[in-house]
Amino acid sequence: MKGVVILNDILVSVRMPESLLLKLKKLTEKEHFMDVSEEIRSITRKNWFKFTHPELMVIEKLRKDVLNEVKNKNEKEITKRVIKELNEIKKEIKKEGDK
Repeated sequence: MKGVVILNDILVSVRMPESLLLKLKKLTEKEHFMDVSEEIRSITRKNWFKFTHPELMVIEKLRKDVLNEVKNKNEKEITKRVIKELNEIKKEIKKEGDK
């Protein structure tokens, strides 16, 4: 059959420290995976993709870096606005107290 791929599941056993297993379980819940094996498959897929397509991973990292910079800049601007508003409120309160 043309275009049909048959996948055979293979069971793999992995030894790991209990602390790593606990971290994986927490990550599994956080990322909404069904179980730890699904989380491990996801991590494996991501790393396999990273090593087989390094140029795409560089682009992905750049995209994430740009988004983080934009987010940080927006947070800084919001913080400045809040500080400015609070200072204006402080001045108004002082004016009311001086009357």
